[in-house]
Amino acid sequence: MVGATGDLSRRKLLPGLFHLGSSGFIPGCRIIGVSLDDLDPDGFRKIAREALDQFSSRKVDEADWAAFSGTLNYVPMSAGAGALKAAVEAAELSLAGKSRRLHYLSVPPSAALPAVRLLAEAGLVQHSCIIMEKPFGTDLASAVSLNAKLHEVFAEEQIFRIDHFLGKEAAQNILAFRFANGLFEPIWNRNFIDHVQIDVPETLGLGKRSGFYEATGAFRDMVVTICSRFSLSWRWSPRLPWSRRRSAKRRTKSSAACP
Repeated sequence: MVGATGDLSRRKLLPGLFHLGSSGFIPGCRIIGVSLDDLDPDGFRKIAREALDQFSSRKVDEADWAAFSGTLNYVPMSAGAGALKAAVEAAELSLAGKSRRLHYLSVPPSAALPAVRLLAEAGLVQHSCIIMEKPFGTDLASAVSLNAKLHEVFAEEQIFRIDHFLGKEAAQNILAFRFANGLFEPIWNRNFIDHVQIDVPETLGLGKRSGFYEATGAFRDMVVTICSRFSLSWRWSPRLPWSRRRSAKRRTKSSAACP
């Protein structure tokens, strides 16, 4: 998990991983945090516990925390690719059977390529997938460039470009509401819908994210990612079986149809 001490990690990723682990959904999992902060594993565990105490939606059970903290390790970026490779190999040796690697990049666009290069130098590309958080680049040209350089290391089938907010239950429910509701599905078309309004009430301030917003801004962070994807979810029509490539083409076509 690259960017393991950042705001997204503390608010969402670490609490989410803890709840998945304590619920038994990710047995045999080892989590290695990577960031610019010069910490040791115990320091990272302290940050993780503080994140759970502050942002977890439920009280932390001490037995669950003891089990979860045992899965955590940490490698600072300054330690280099060799230290990261050694940490990953040690984690894999502690697991029974063949393991798979998932690289989660919780970093701004400017830090994405250095993180990818670190993974390549450490020899951690094979048998792995990589998750790229939004925003993917800062404009079309930077996104195209980032995509091309990313493909020099990872194959397209290994790459997942995501917006973590689209994984929320309310967002996922839109598709079920759209396609599986017998009352609304037949009338979900231009003849019966005048307009769709998307409100994003935000109570969270900048906090420690001022550097991110100075470089990215609310428009790139919210409108062209979360809001546009919500809009596309409302406009899809179920005519063909779903596939990743077909879904991307239909999103592009739907976006091009917007005034």
